[in-house]
Amino acid sequence: MKPYNLRKGSPQWDFSQSRAKVQGMAGSFANGKSTAMIIKCLRIARDYPGSTGLLGRSTYPKLNDTFRKDYLRWCPDSWIKRRPTKDDNTLIMNNESVVHFRYVAQRGKTSEDGSTTSNLLSSTYDYIAIDQLEDPEFEHKDFLDLLGRLRGETPYKPKLSKGEKEDPTMPRIGPRWFMFGANPSRGWLYSKVVKAYHDWKERGIFSEQLLVDEETNLPIMELIEADIYSNAENLPSDYIKTLEAAYHGQMRERFLLGQWSAYEGLVYPQFSEKRNVITRRQVLKHIQSCLKRHVKLRVLEAYDFGNVSPTCYLLAVVDDCGRVFMFDGFYIPEFPYDKHKEMIDTIRSKYEWLNVTDSILADPAIFRKSVVEKYKTGKSVAELLRGDGLSLRAAQNDIGAGVAKVSTYWAGRPDVEHPVTSESNAPLLYVCDDMTWYTDEILNYFWKKNPHGDQVDVPMDRNDHAMDATKYLLSYLPEASKIVLPKDALPPQWRFWHEVDNDRYSRIA
Repeated sequence: MKPYNLRKGSPQWDFSQSRAKVQGMAGSFANGKSTAMIIKCLRIARDYPGSTGLLGRSTYPKLNDTFRKDYLRWCPDSWIKRRPTKDDNTLIMNNESVVHFRYVAQRGKTSEDGSTTSNLLSSTYDYIAIDQLEDPEFEHKDFLDLLGRLRGETPYKPKLSKGEKEDPTMPRIGPRWFMFGANPSRGWLYSKVVKAYHDWKERGIFSEQLLVDEETNLPIMELIEADIYSNAENLPSDYIKTLEAAYHGQMRERFLLGQWSAYEGLVYPQFSEKRNVITRRQVLKHIQSCLKRHVKLRVLEAYDFGNVSPTCYLLAVVDDCGRVFMFDGFYIPEFPYDKHKEMIDTIRSKYEWLNVTDSILADPAIFRKSVVEKYKTGKSVAELLRGDGLSLRAAQNDIGAGVAKVSTYWAGRPDVEHPVTSESNAPLLYVCDDMTWYTDEILNYFWKKNPHGDQVDVPMDRNDHAMDATKYLLSYLPEASKIVLPKDALPPQWRFWHEVDNDRYSRIA
């Protein structure tokens, strides 16, 4: 068998050296994450004699055909005392270390409430390794439950060769590590685990979902990310070339480069949490700066009514550069319509500088007579809300045109500066980081597919309330390309050409 090249300084090497309680190896196809994880598990089983480990996958076939098969391929025969069997998928080593191979759900077994019984929680473990944690069979609860099973106290007793020394970085007992491999996805793994880590790593944000040691206030997780090229020396010479020929666009970014932001079928692939999401403090600081400069901020509000599905309200301001900042709102399912006015007034009252002059832009459908809370009222939702004192205006609701406009606002213009970083080529649309319901929805907003699996130019009609409200919000704003920036808002190179040739710049703008 060809040996695995674990090159010092590579992402795979960095993963082997991680000592975090939660260790992830993520990224592209064939970047070596499964093998790197198996090698690490073998070293733990060797150096913690008598330890108990769990190696898991989502389904029985995936477990036995891939993860277990690869583990047995790399594990020396001389280490094995008893191999796993059909009835007992457990490996026992000569040093009494035990490895349980498990998958998420037991076949045909359900609990009293009808949910599937977990097949992972049968023991206390010294370490756990889960391959392809993004698979749909895994749930966030599985992740949390497994963390609770890391209670092993097996001592570190490596069998050292002559001249070899113990590794001082290894935990004295345990080691109580949770390891996982994953490809980029947009499920719970990203929204509840990876995103929080990215926010901390890239922007220093400590969110509630970040896994943090309460004593040190430091993350207990480390995520190593790698593209396919970092593992090229362990792949057949023509493998990468074949994938390069097959994958293009977002698929190439996701499967070859391992980018979490690239996900095939997203309606708004232009949206970037790094560029379009800023903190509430940063938004309010920018607003105060505008007010000090006597900039007249335009207030925008948008509203998407839901009877049983969530009702969404967005509050935003537009600055002198045409940048739109969504900084407050609500997203509440089964919310009685007679409470909406009170909630909106409560949000407005938090900002003493707020000057609302325009009507709330709302779905044109609410201006037609409909059923509210299962009773025929004879009135439209808009009439009911106006009766409570809300001023409403029908927004434009052309789906294609609305999506196109929102896309250009997310992408921005080359002559616009980012309000926080001052980088050029910045977006025109921003959202506060604590409006997590918004980012959760936009990262799961996909185009529909026809029966053949091909995308059609219509977004999926579910979990789209914040997305619809965003289209309403921008209804009567100019197209991104037609926004005229003030002179003092332009980058220096643009001001230079403006000063030299006024007519030329006015044509460009």
